[in-house]
This record gives sequence, structure tokens and C-alpha cells, in this order.
Amino acid sequence: MMAFAAAQAPPPAAAPPAKPFKDDAERDLAIAANIEKDPKAQVEKLDKWKHDYPTTAYDVERLNLYFIAYGALKQYHDQVVTAQELRKTLPADLTLLRTIFVDVAQIKPPSPEDLAALSDAANFIITNPDQVFDPAKKPADQTAAQWDQLKPQMVAYAKTQLDSVAEEQGTDAVIARLKQDPTRVALNVWLGKKILADAKDHPERQSDAIFHYARAASYTGPGCLDPKARESMKSFVDRAYKTYHGSAEGEDKLLAAASTSALPNGFVIPSTVDVAKGEAAADEAKRAANPMLAAWNDTKTILTADDGQAKFDAEIKDAALPKFKGKIVSMKPAIRPKTVVVAVAKDGVADCTLTFETPLAGKMEPGEELEFEGVAKSFTKEPYMLTLAVDKDKLTGWTGKNAPAAPRAPKKAN
Repeated sequence: MMAFAAAQAPPPAAAPPAKPFKDDAERDLAIAANIEKDPKAQVEKLDKWKHDYPTTAYDVERLNLYFIAYGALKQYHDQVVTAQELRKTLPADLTLLRTIFVDVAQIKPPSPEDLAALSDAANFIITNPDQVFDPAKKPADQTAAQWDQLKPQMVAYAKTQLDSVAEEQGTDAVIARLKQDPTRVALNVWLGKKILADAKDHPERQSDAIFHYARAASYTGPGCLDPKARESMKSFVDRAYKTYHGSAEGEDKLLAAASTSALPNGFVIPSTVDVAKGEAAADEAKRAANPMLAAWNDTKTILTADDGQAKFDAEIKDAALPKFKGKIVSMKPAIRPKTVVVAVAKDGVADCTLTFETPLAGKMEPGEELEFEGVAKSFTKEPYMLTLAVDKDKLTGWTGKNAPAAPRAPKKAN
């Protein structure tokens, strides 16, 4: 009985008993295929044998010859398919598993069938490491310690193969892989690069890209990047976040979220446009809630600008301004004042001086509120102060009364 070559594929655990050919013709085809040295011619003879005898007692041996010939011809896809066929009989054979890893990496691009084979091989090693690295399978040229050390190395490598499959399949597959195993931080970097590459067409996804880089920068658990790489990622996040958001405000929350989650899961970094819209909406709400204060702040903005004095002289001076409210800060004199200083924009911060031609009655206490309309007379930028001439009939809320005259001392009796 003939013996088949097995240079690149695993031989059976023990020499098999002699197996019969169906007839002499099959034996001749098998021998011809086995002794052929040219791999291309060998494949042709194997094809002839397979065509004439689709089933054979030497199915594994024939597959082994195909496996070796395809490897010599660098027909990587065909060798992967053959390896998978052999694994139906030898599922845990390390040579077959390794060959699948190496071959698929050579195929540009790999087919769905290639990727499926790679995933199957990688998952088998991850879930069955003790079966793959059974001590009884240790090669003679390795020590027991070397064989044991190879097991965790191959498990880690198998996980990178699953990462490669996901990258080949695209964004959705990478996200699914991260959901399955959140420790695959290199995939976060891949997603970040992919999203930024598509930023021109999808600028709204830049927040997700920054999140993925923040994950790589902040995650310190199993599978994390080395400290130097994390530092580099953090530097990138610092720049990208500030550019996208407009400031570093909130970056600490991003890093905290990314350190505990592999995916954004609804975490959104507001862009500069979002921030501006939010500020505009908030300002609009404040203006609607207090239009009087909004008008005051608008006037202050005009006057404190570089051309404020020119604007005041041309458009505001001696003009009647709308109604404002303010809380008393001080009065001069303290009783029957002709000048009252109030705080309009902020309690206790004087920013408006009211002047009257005739004294007001009595006095009021600081903090009490007045409502007034007046004519602009002057202003200062720093500290900001707008001075208005106010008629008494344009003042509301003044409740002061003239102080009673001091009682006269009684006359001394003669």
C-alpha cells in the first residue's frame, strides 16, 4: 500500500491500517498524483483522480496533497478551503489553523468565505485552547514549557485575527466586535480614523471619532494601549476636542465616559455650531423672559465697543431711552437726593446714575427697586456707568418722604 506525503499538513496520530482502492485504475491515479514533483501538474493529477473517484478511502490523504500543492503554488484561497475541509477531520490541528491565519492575510481582498474560515479558526483557538495545545500534540523539537507558553500567545493572536475580520467587513462589524469584546481598543482607533476619513461627507460624526480616540487614551484595563501610545492619543484628543467644541470645557466628562465604555452609546460632544446655537437659544430665552434687561445689555454692548463714544455722541446722547428697573445702591445727598445710583444688570453693582432737577422727597434704603425712563447724558466704559436725566413723573417706586423737622428744645424759664 502506498504512503502519501504530509510535509505541510498533520499526519494521523498513528499509522492507519492499509486501505483498499476501488480498483487498479484508482491506485494508478493516486500513485501518479503522489509522486508528482511539480505542484501544478500534481493538482491536475489530483483533479483527475477526484473527477474519476469523487469518494475514496484516501480522502484525507488526497486533501493533504491538495493542501501542500496549493501552498507551493501560492493559491492561498484554495489552500484555505482545503484546510477547512481537513479540519472536519482534524479540527484542532495547529498547522491547519496557523496556515489559515497566514493565508488569509495574503489574499487581497479576502472573500467572505476566506473571512469565515479565519473567524472559525480564530474562535476555535479562543474557545478550545487546551484541545489545540494538548500536551500529547507537542512537537518533538519543543519543550513542554515552550508548548505551554505558545497557548496564551496564540489565543491573543487569534483575537487579533477576529479584529482583522471585523475591519475587512466594515464599520458595523467593528462596532459589533467591540460590543462582543470591549477590550479591543485598537478597533476604537480604527473607527476613529475611519470616521475622520469620511468627515467631509459626514461631519456630524466627528464627535464619535473623538470619543473613540478618547477611549484609546483613557482605557487602562486588559488590552489597553501602552502608556506612551495613550499619551499620544490624549494629546490628539486635547487638540481635536478644543477645535471641535471650541474649548476644553467638558473634556473631563468625555474621558471619564470613554474609560468605562467602548462605544459612545449616545454621548455627544457639542460642536462649536451646537454651542453657538445653544447660547443663542439661551440668550433668546433670557431676552424673552426679561426684555427690559436685554435692552439694557444691548445698550451697554454698544457703548463699551471700540466705537462706543462715537455711537453715543451720534445716536444716544440726549435721546430718551426705554424704561429700565434698578435697585438703589446710593443717594446724594442721603436725604432728599438729587442723584440716585442704581444697579440695573446685577444686584449691588452700580451701573446707572439718575439725576433730577429738584430733590426727591425723603429717602429710601439701598436694595429697594425703582423703575425709570430718562434721557442719556453721559457714560463711562470702565467701570461702566450710564448717566440719565430723569423727570420725577418718569420715576416709579419712589416712596421716600421728607424727614420730620427736629423737635425744638423747650425754652428755659426766666
